[in-house]
Amino acid sequence: MGAIPTKEPASPNPEFLNPQLAAAMSHPTRVHTLCIMRERAASPRQVADEIGERLNNVTYHVNQLRKLGCIELVRTEAVRGGRVLEHFYRAKRRLYFDEATWQALTEKERLDLVSVSLRMISRDVTNAVAAGTIFGEDNSHLCRNAMVVDVEGWQELTAVIERATAELFEIEASVARRAADGTDADIHARVELMQFRAPPFSAEAEPDLPEPDGS
Repeated sequence: MGAIPTKEPASPNPEFLNPQLAAAMSHPTRVHTLCIMRERAASPRQVADEIGERLNNVTYHVNQLRKLGCIELVRTEAVRGGRVLEHFYRAKRRLYFDEATWQALTEKERLDLVSVSLRMISRDVTNAVAAGTIFGEDNSHLCRNAMVVDVEGWQELTAVIERATAELFEIEASVARRAADGTDADIHARVELMQFRAPPFSAEAEPDLPEPDGS
């Protein structure tokens, strides 16, 4: 089985999606496919097997992603005794929305994106638990915090998430530069960030809020 390289994967620098591309990208199969191809080079057959979709359906969406400029061919491999070439693609860009682009999506498009993201987070956690890697060798972290905040507090939470996201991109870019210089990058990490408004607590489950200083 031979591999035919084409060109190097794109750099990890984030790009904002414009509203038109975001709408085209909002189909769940395309989102799932692009997320997988951000993690590694994959063929339509591999994606179909992983997400439980029909191959012809995944192939259609892979072709759409390529036309949109979101993925690129990185290699081909001969399979079935050399009678068929399997094509492997890697993402050229990530799904990254600024506020204006996110608001330009319909409610269904936003729900589809959230649904796919939550399924992938669930898969990440399930796989790590099954493999015994979720505890890691050091510095694994899990945090859940139910809070009641005012408008200013909500804005402060948003700023924390935005700074953390920007720093994650910077770390990814730094790792890519070191890898280009020969430093091995072999720790498969997952960072799952969520911030959302929850429904009010029921009267029976109202949390105890901290008393203000001096009370």
